[in-house]
Amino acid sequence: MMRRSLIAAGALLIAPALAAPALAQTTAGQSTAGSAAQRVDDTGTVVIDPYLEMKWMPKPGNAGSRIVESGTRVSVQLNLAPYIGRSGRIYMVLPRGTGPTVRATWTSGGKLLPGQVLSGERALVYSGAVRGPLLTDLLDLRLQVDSTRLTQPQALAFGFEIEVDP
Repeated sequence: MMRRSLIAAGALLIAPALAAPALAQTTAGQSTAGSAAQRVDDTGTVVIDPYLEMKWMPKPGNAGSRIVESGTRVSVQLNLAPYIGRSGRIYMVLPRGTGPTVRATWTSGGKLLPGQVLSGERALVYSGAVRGPLLTDLLDLRLQVDSTRLTQPQALAFGFEIEVDP
């Protein structure tokens, strides 16, 4: 699980998690095909640039925007050894924190699906057969948040879940 701290002073600090949190709540609620979502070991995942400056997003018409954003690259490494030979779906999960809603969007190197997720939700990043012990990809990740609601540092804990077909 990767842990990220969104800092109100205009910076984004990304650091490794100190402990593995419990399975994240997701808006999907029930899993599909009757399988339970299981946390994927992503301890090999590395954030390329762990300290980023938040920047104001331009608003159409040159009026001031309340949204700040920042981006980084994430080298994703998912340990899928327990699931080799099985099919299923992998989701990126962004649990809801105590602060404002965060929007994460990303593009990928091609192994994972591009997409977006809001705090408290999850998004599909892979569907199909697990063919090897590791699934690796490089994500270009952008985070956006309403600056008027960002009153204190906020920790973000992205993770991954898998639902294996029966």
